[in-house]
Amino acid sequence: MLQTQKQNQDEPYKISLPKFDISVFGAGKKIGSDPGTILETAGVSEGEMVADFGCGVGFFVMEIAKIVGNTGRVFAIDISREILDSLKAKAIDSGRRNIYGILADLEKPGATGLEDESVDVVLMINFLYLIKNKEVVLKEAYRILKKNGKLVIMDWSEGGQHNMIEKEQIVGAKEIRDLTRKLGLRKLKTFEAGLAHEVNVFRKE
Repeated sequence: MLQTQKQNQDEPYKISLPKFDISVFGAGKKIGSDPGTILETAGVSEGEMVADFGCGVGFFVMEIAKIVGNTGRVFAIDISREILDSLKAKAIDSGRRNIYGILADLEKPGATGLEDESVDVVLMINFLYLIKNKEVVLKEAYRILKKNGKLVIMDWSEGGQHNMIEKEQIVGAKEIRDLTRKLGLRKLKTFEAGLAHEVNVFRKE
């Protein structure tokens, strides 16, 4: 509850307003939609090798590159050559030299071409709900993850505010749990990102 300031005894008619407590607007596991905050909360850190599945225009890629720094690498993976060409131009303009584009259809086994157990983190940001063959995509993530590596899935939450997606398209928590359990991934944490997304973080044992 908000705590009111103690009224000044020398000024009995002075109105004392309650102190502003920002915590009343948060629920502990909720954060904003800023990519940097989401990545840091998920556990992405300096020096890591990170694969971004379905990277799109690179909204998260540029922030990942900033976090992992010159000693880390970002593998931006997408099915669209045009998107990767655009992302390459952005990387050059920003001076980032740790971003590597990979053209791949992630619904095909071994699509990334990366070595077994070669990356620290695999990200799937607003991606899994677009995929039909989710099991193949998750198997590829598992294959390239190092032992103790993290899989980060950010997708539309079942209880979120949705304007751009039909409810039937949402990949529910149970489906994600069942798919990751088959691979032997252990859930580390869950948190809400913004008003419409949920982030689940898993670890490869």
